[in-house]
Amino acid sequence: MGRSIEQPSIELVARHIGDPVNRLRFLKAVAPPPTRGGRSGPWRAFFHYLLLAIVPLMLVAAFLVVRAAARAPAPEAWKPPAGLSWSVVSPALPEVWMVEKGSSEEVFSNGLHIDTRFAVSNHPRSYLALPLNGPAGGRAVRRSVPAGIVFHTTESLQIPFEAQRNRALKRIGESLLQYVGRRCAYHYLIDRFGRVFRVVAEQDAANHAGYSVWVDDHWRYLNLNESFLGVSFEARTEEGQSDARLSPAQVRSAAMLTELLRGRYRIPVTNCVTHLQVSVNPDNMCVGYHTDWASGFPFEQVGLPDNYSLALPSVVAFGFVCDPAVREAAGPRLLRAIELAETAFEQRAAAAGMRLPAYRKTAQREYRTLLAYVKKAQHETRDASDGDSGQGDRLPGGP
Repeated sequence: MGRSIEQPSIELVARHIGDPVNRLRFLKAVAPPPTRGGRSGPWRAFFHYLLLAIVPLMLVAAFLVVRAAARAPAPEAWKPPAGLSWSVVSPALPEVWMVEKGSSEEVFSNGLHIDTRFAVSNHPRSYLALPLNGPAGGRAVRRSVPAGIVFHTTESLQIPFEAQRNRALKRIGESLLQYVGRRCAYHYLIDRFGRVFRVVAEQDAANHAGYSVWVDDHWRYLNLNESFLGVSFEARTEEGQSDARLSPAQVRSAAMLTELLRGRYRIPVTNCVTHLQVSVNPDNMCVGYHTDWASGFPFEQVGLPDNYSLALPSVVAFGFVCDPAVREAAGPRLLRAIELAETAFEQRAAAAGMRLPAYRKTAQREYRTLLAYVKKAQHETRDASDGDSGQGDRLPGGP
């Protein structure tokens, strides 16, 4: 018995289906309908021919979709959105050198005096600088040179700064120094008289930043205990304060210390930031777990640009959010930076063609992956004391 007239067409389509299982399913689907008494039901025959016409069109459409996907460009490596950069042209720093070094004090050419009586050691500094363009375009670099400065307040007991309370002010200050020294809490402490005390040696890490994030134009930094120096003021930060509430001597000393550290380690001005700007909470993915210097830091008076105007990198790069408590603590300058960061993150999501919630989940997942990677690397190299290796470590998901 000869084949039906539609059989060659069916076989022609079937030959273009490479998967044998899918080919079999197609042949079963378009098999000639059963007959009754030598005649086909008119409706069953109609649907049979309709299916025979639609299937080839579906195969052609699927082929075009696959080809378009194959030709689509790979996602671009992340970089700061247009108009958003953490670069600021820094004026040339004057050379600062040590004039005298005694058993308990160092004196520098810019007038800075550092008291070393309370200095302690901690484990040597070693950290990974993560390339800004992520796994797709680079390797992490292991370093031991400080990349920035985080400014803190001690949030300790404050009594009126008056001459008649001089003895109590000195006693409280020395008790504070002993406390932060036992905890290796900062690299430097500036007391209320403006005296600068070294707490942890500069070549060592200090326990000052906890979970934290910062980004410059080339690198991402996670957990800044290792990568940034910690400088704290004997002071308290009030919510939304507009002024520094420091003594004039503290401000002058901070300017001289910042000048020394920036010149010694070639630290860019935009890597000199406050604790709230870098602090994050991985548990709820909110910024500002610590709120010291949420506002009021005297950037200009210590020789720096107003870094409160920088969009928070934790929001832009990793999708962190700002809860109402942080917004309440922040001053007007930092609130504008938060809004700028949120707008930049929305622009990133739009450029990726993704809805904001889905894009936020993706960015936060990247942070958690990098966090685990950094913590593991820090644990494995805790005893390392070498300088910049210049060798790359593979990022998770990288080439």
